[in-house]
Amino acid sequence: MIRSAALLALCLALTPPALAQQAPQQDELLALSFYVAQKDATAISAEVRRLQLKYPGWTPPADLSRLNGGGPSAEIDQIYAHIAAGSHAEARALITRTQAAYPDWTPPDDMLALLNTAEGQKALDKALDDGQLDQALRLASGTSGLLRCDRVNNAWRIATLQEQAGRTAAALTTYRAILSACTEFDTISATLEKADAVADAAALQQMVAQATTRFPARATELTDLETRLLAGRGGAPARAAGPARVITPKPRPAPGAVAATPAPATGAGGGSAAAAARAGDWARCVQLTNGARSASALYERAWCVYNMDRTMEAVSAFQSALAAGLDAGRTRDARYGMALAYLKLKMPDNAANIAAATNFTRTQRVDIERQILDQRGVAAYQRKEYRKSIEYFDAMERVSGGIRRDLAILRAYAFLNSGNRDEARRQFELINDQLSTKESRDGLNATD
Repeated sequence: MIRSAALLALCLALTPPALAQQAPQQDELLALSFYVAQKDATAISAEVRRLQLKYPGWTPPADLSRLNGGGPSAEIDQIYAHIAAGSHAEARALITRTQAAYPDWTPPDDMLALLNTAEGQKALDKALDDGQLDQALRLASGTSGLLRCDRVNNAWRIATLQEQAGRTAAALTTYRAILSACTEFDTISATLEKADAVADAAALQQMVAQATTRFPARATELTDLETRLLAGRGGAPARAAGPARVITPKPRPAPGAVAATPAPATGAGGGSAAAAARAGDWARCVQLTNGARSASALYERAWCVYNMDRTMEAVSAFQSALAAGLDAGRTRDARYGMALAYLKLKMPDNAANIAAATNFTRTQRVDIERQILDQRGVAAYQRKEYRKSIEYFDAMERVSGGIRRDLAILRAYAFLNSGNRDEARRQFELINDQLSTKESRDGLNATD
């Protein structure tokens, strides 16, 4: 099995992006057809040499008059249509009939490669669905194109089966191969997320280091990802902010989590409340700040009730803390907390008003603007304002450098509902190539 995993890794790393075109298309033969019609032997010879230099594997037909409309056209379109529809046997049968009707025609290499890959993908999907790991490995490594990075879902699914079969080392080898071969950062970060289920802390740190070497400009994001993943197993503490994440005051300022200075707090025990907050004991933090009037204690209380999903109370506590007087850093972070609370309450306009009047850190601003655009995009879609929804989602993608899968699917449907079927299909194809699911396949079917 180590040999199979190594072969899989090698294939993933070395599979080329696509086969080069090996024969001229019909529009490239127009000049040659013209010279044939003019019976210009010198020009014919020169044009044939030019085409053969460009396409070394191409041989012109013995009867050059067949170039002028003498080859298949509608048949080629039908072959590609069969391939796209998954009707692979019909595609091969039509290729055979076309060759019989046009003896000088040879199916281009890119057509055959596409058909072979499509057939291999169908067989691989069945093997993966049936849990046939060894068969999946044979198909993946034996069929060109199945382990390209634009089909990274295949490698991910194989790694999952390897993990389920107890082949931990093989699964890690597959994940490391993806980290070595693929160039899209979203693929790299998603792979680290998936590897977290099988890698121990040391292996995960090594994989993050491997990714950082390849993507030095994304070192901060990778460090944040490593911190969050390790925190999930009781390792380094999380530093995240946002409605779905725990926000804990810490000794160093971080988005949505700013520590006490702990100058001694007055009122209802703010120093102890800060310690409880750092430990994630929100209930004790709230108990210790009951009746608090000092800015410091109110600030701690606001974050604690926020993390307990007592959202309206969090808004009030942040407002009280601001009114009581906070230093500049805490004023900014309290306003950040208020904006997050409004977003939890699905009130993006209120959050936007706060953002417009506050000098947030870059991380805070990106987080707030991303969520505002997210909610406005969804709301526009629900109002059937599909073009406006697309604008919001596009803006969110530019702001945050990516878009969540569920929103990408919604955006694709927005294109479809606004009448842009071609762009909708392109979007669904991108989504499905990254990770094929019922939702992505349903989207593709909807564009047919």
